[in-house]
Amino acid sequence: MIALCGIFSAAELVILYLSSVFQVLDLAIAALTVLFTVVLFIEYGIKPSLAVYLVVSLLSVLIVPNKFTPLCYVFFMGIYPIVKPFFDRPPKPLGYLLKLVYFNAGYILLYFIVSHFAMLDDIFGIGSVMFFVTLAMANVAFILCDYVIGLMTALYTLKLRRRFGFERIFKK
Repeated sequence: MIALCGIFSAAELVILYLSSVFQVLDLAIAALTVLFTVVLFIEYGIKPSLAVYLVVSLLSVLIVPNKFTPLCYVFFMGIYPIVKPFFDRPPKPLGYLLKLVYFNAGYILLYFIVSHFAMLDDIFGIGSVMFFVTLAMANVAFILCDYVIGLMTALYTLKLRRRFGFERIFKK
């Protein structure tokens, strides 16, 4: 399990490092790391998943030159596959509301950190129309990402695990 956590951490770091090469795909690259976290969470539970999240968060912020993607990972994408099952337990409307509150809190916190500590000019001020447009588009992207994570989880659990014998590989 420790070796697998190290391998998954290294793979997530490599994926996050790709954001310096493909800067247009920042959020998509951060979302790719979810694949490893989903598998680790299904096979071994919350503790190893949190350990990988913490290690990748720390190392990606230190190593990756383009800081936006690691910050997206730290604030919402990295931990989301771990907390998603807790948001899926309540009734659907309440679950979606909790998911959106979680995402918007992380997004706005990320916005304040990037605009304040990076000493960037506040292009879209909090009260501006453009800020709300980008926030709305980010919410739509997050809902789609949540749906895809659910599909990936179901695909892995129902099909890939048995077909490729992953239950033999990931012995608990």
